[in-house]
This record gives sequence, structure tokens and C-alpha cells, in this order.
Amino acid sequence: MQEQLDILIQYARGVWLKRRYAIIAAWVICPLGWLFVTMMPNQYTANARVYADTRSILQPLLRGLTIETDPSQEVALMVKTLLSRSNLETIARDTDADIRATNNEEYEEILEDLKSNIKIRSAGRENLFTISYSGDDPRYVRDVVQSALTCLLKMH
Repeated sequence: MQEQLDILIQYARGVWLKRRYAIIAAWVICPLGWLFVTMMPNQYTANARVYADTRSILQPLLRGLTIETDPSQEVALMVKTLLSRSNLETIARDTDADIRATNNEEYEEILEDLKSNIKIRSAGRENLFTISYSGDDPRYVRDVVQSALTCLLKMH
């Protein structure tokens, strides 16, 4: 224990002797870091935690199957259903994202952005999920998550 304390005191003395270099480095590095941080664009994230009974949601889709499905497969099927093209178009309409598109390519980019950036994850418990979306416009981000919740409730 005494050796470790001696080594710590030796390092502290070394830093104290070279304190000018540390202060100069801090005065050079900190303003550069502050400038970098202020130039970064704002990112907003909206999250919603929801309980979804996968049995009742997927019952119409799984009707006629004779085998029992795995709960993890049910979750994957629910995610796939929520992020289907028709639901993505509904989300785009609800958030007025379709109005911003001036041509078909931009509309497809909006749908692809929604599909890749809407994240649906398990929140730990069975049938408890987190829906999240990130972007640079806070209202749009909130509206996307709200519309995804609405689509999920319509499936229910």
C-alpha cells in the first residue's frame, strides 16, 4: 500500500512540475472541442414503451396454422407487419412527410428512411416493446412515433 501511495505522490509531483504544458494543452484543445460540439447538428429521439399482446395482433395472420409459433418469431412477425409498406405509407401520410416529396424518388427515400430508422426493440419483459425514432426535427420525430403507435393499435 505504501508503494502505491509513493508512486501516486511521485506522479503528482511530476504533473505539478509540468503544469504549464497541461494548461497550454487545455487552452488549445478545449476551444477546438467546443467549436466541434457547437457545429454538430441537433439530434432528437422520441421513445414510446408499449405493451402489445402479440397473440391478438397476429391472430388473423396466423389463422390456419397447425403448429404453435415461437414468441420471438411472433415479435419478429409483428415488427415486419408494422414496418410493411402500407403501414409506412400510413405513417408518412399521418406525419405529412408525403407532402414534402416532390417526386416518386423522394417519396421512396422517405419510406426507406422510416423503415430503417424506426426501431422496435423488446423492453425486457415479454410483450413490452420500445418504439423509437431519431431525426433533426423534434415535431416530426414525435409524430412518427405517435403514428407508429397508432398503426400498432389499429393492428390490435
